[in-house]
Amino acid sequence: MAIVLAGAAAGGSLVTPPPAVAHATADAAPTAPTAKAAYDYREVSIPGTGGITLDGNVFVPRTPGPHPAVVFISSWGLEDHEYIAQAARFAEKGYIVLSYTARGFFNSGGGIDVAGPDDVADGSKVIDWLVAHTPVDRSKIGLAGISYGSGFGQLIAAHDERVAAVVAMDTWGDLVESLYANETRHMGAFTLLAGSGLLLGRFSPSTRTILEDFAANRNVPKLIEWGRVRSPGTYRPRLNARKVPIFISNAYGETLFGPNQVLVHFDRLTGPKRLDLSVGDHAMAHATGLLGVDSRTWNDAHRWFDHYLRGQDNGIDREPPIAAEVHWSRKVETYRDVADFTGSYERLALNVPSAKGEGALGRAMPTAAWGKTLRSGQDSGANAGVVILSAGLQTFGIPNQLQTRWISRSTAGIWSTAPLKATKRLRGAPMLDLTVKPSARTATLVSYLYDVDAHGNGRLITHEAHSLLRAAPGKAVRVPIRLQATSFDVPAGHRLMLLIDTKDPIYGDATVPGATITVQSPSAVSLPLG
Repeated sequence: MAIVLAGAAAGGSLVTPPPAVAHATADAAPTAPTAKAAYDYREVSIPGTGGITLDGNVFVPRTPGPHPAVVFISSWGLEDHEYIAQAARFAEKGYIVLSYTARGFFNSGGGIDVAGPDDVADGSKVIDWLVAHTPVDRSKIGLAGISYGSGFGQLIAAHDERVAAVVAMDTWGDLVESLYANETRHMGAFTLLAGSGLLLGRFSPSTRTILEDFAANRNVPKLIEWGRVRSPGTYRPRLNARKVPIFISNAYGETLFGPNQVLVHFDRLTGPKRLDLSVGDHAMAHATGLLGVDSRTWNDAHRWFDHYLRGQDNGIDREPPIAAEVHWSRKVETYRDVADFTGSYERLALNVPSAKGEGALGRAMPTAAWGKTLRSGQDSGANAGVVILSAGLQTFGIPNQLQTRWISRSTAGIWSTAPLKATKRLRGAPMLDLTVKPSARTATLVSYLYDVDAHGNGRLITHEAHSLLRAAPGKAVRVPIRLQATSFDVPAGHRLMLLIDTKDPIYGDATVPGATITVQSPSAVSLPLG
């Protein structure tokens, strides 16, 4: 995809920016700053590690320095002009703002390293350039980014003590968990990332080898080690030792970086921290802010840097650390910590399915043993939808919905509550405790939790996949499954439905053709009540 860069040549004097700067995507470009702005702007080339050059742009206030600085790192498949609107907002408040394109994409050299050691070293080189070429306050440098750039921010902060604060939007704490949770490959996310990387960038030889291994499901130990090196959680002790202030903003419906691994990472950070949780999928809550539209999460990002880089007493450090948006009502609730967000659990037993193929979810344990046999590798009609799109539409009030009467009862196991007498609050990660008996050594279970109205319309609340890779055929085994966290109110009169099958298009399953897996008693689901 072609990219149009406007402005002065790299290395030239600071100049007023052009009337507009084009994005590397089809999205409408935000209006660039005008000649009346209280800052100057230019395009720059920055030496990266290994002799490559990184493409970037910088805003510098015209008032005397030193100034605090924000460094933006581009998202996957985008480039440094992604943040023009927000960079201008920060510059108007007296920040130096430097944005750069990650290696391997567009006009930046090198090959895509997927937040690896070369990317971390590049981040330090960018800070070197900032110190050498701008009147920056070296003790007040913050890193920020959406998605790909958000992981960079945490990783660079763990390795470079000059980073004073981080804003990480749509980020990850554990890349292994993000792509290979419960020993199940997240093929929808992988296909999107690999395909867009091939189209818009250049993979390094080592990255290409890793992607080929992931696609072929081989060399798994090597894949896991590769992911750990690229996980902010691996370096959490370094972040905690320096008490780096970290603001994380993610969505419940994330199909790239699910909320559970972010909650674990956030919970174990011991420095100043804040977590915003929003309805939707990857980057949806932050996209409007890139266009200059007012945004709750971007406003919090500004407040975070204003406090930790400018010393502004705006109260963000005294607010409850977790702000969680609730599905459909869009109200924002606050919590002291992850335990407070989840609250207590209500345990409901899975009971014997009826002749129609549906069992009850209730507090009473079944009085007799039962089993529901699922044919492996067959899609029941329930699925998590299209990566980013299906959950992303929830940002705009459109649920990921299906008519439950069309679900194949011979392919799926279904358990439902009676119509609720009062609204049921779900806050956190529902947990399954299943007993299963596979007929083959490997198998995959996909579990979904639905909010079902009186007409049988089911809105997907959350889901998760879990693979058994070393099972003993014919032997029952207990399988704990933590569904992805949510904040969802199920209205009175609706039912909660748990559905379990063995196939979903966004996952790479481990099913064996012709095999079966039996869900049997005792099995239960525990609902987080917040």
